[in-house]
Order: sequence, then structure tokens, then C-alpha cells
Amino acid sequence: MRNRPSTLVVIEFGASFPSWLNPAHSGDLAVVAQHYEGLPTDLVGQVASRMTRLSQAGWQLDEIVLVSNGRADEDSRGARSVLARGLLANLRAAGGCLLTLSVGEALGRRATSELTNLAAALEPMARAADLVLSVRIGEDPPVFSRPGPTRTFAATGSG
Repeated sequence: MRNRPSTLVVIEFGASFPSWLNPAHSGDLAVVAQHYEGLPTDLVGQVASRMTRLSQAGWQLDEIVLVSNGRADEDSRGARSVLARGLLANLRAAGGCLLTLSVGEALGRRATSELTNLAAALEPMARAADLVLSVRIGEDPPVFSRPGPTRTFAATGSG
């Protein structure tokens, strides 16, 4: 197993790598980005495949960042919810501690509202799994569902 903090960044089609996340942080960083406009559910399969490969390679994921493209149609919301729940379950199984939901503030209030509503729906699952859930809107500091982990990750700092 790797002893360094590891972070997985999952980026929906059309979203950008979050500028607050410093890719040169001290731990390992893996990215899954949906590079084509397919079904929103396609990303779920891509992420599952990548997580399997990372696990087989000995990665210990401490943190996962899910970057929303801000789409609010029923298919996008449903796929995002399924994906986020799967990420929480995977973090719990892997002994990780933090899931961050992120959206660019330029995507507007509706995108922000969609993400905070998802976080509210995920909160009971995060608490039951003893995981921390955070939301990042643009460059703003994260809003945590409960006090953050006692250890700190360079990946969540300003960058």
C-alpha cells in the first residue's frame, strides 16, 4: 500500500479542473475526466474501472473530488447522485475520509443549488460512514458537513 495521501478527481463532461486544487500537492493524484459528451451515466462506469485499477496498484484513496458541470437535467442529476453515493461507499471501504463536491461559480446559482442539494441528500450517508463531506463553490473556502478531518491534505488548500 502507498503511504502517501492519494486523491482522485472526477470531472464531468464540460467541467474544468478545479483551480483551487493544486496538482503538485504532496500526495498522489489521479484524474478521471469524461472527455466526450455521452450519457451522464457513462462516467459512472469510467470511474468504477479507474478505481479498480488504482486499488489493484495499491493506491489508498484518502480524498475524492467530484467536479460538476452544472447541468441540472434529470439524467445528469441522477447520474451525479449515483456517482457521488458510489464514491462515498468506496471511500468508506478504502478507509478514506473526505468527499468534496465542487462546481465553478460561473455556472450560476442553479448549479450551486443543485450541488448543495446533493450534499444535503448525501449527508446522512457520510455521517453514517464517518466521512467528511465538503462543498466548494468556485474559489470559496470549502463548507464542511461537520468538522474536517484531523489530518490535513495539501490538495484542499488554496492553490
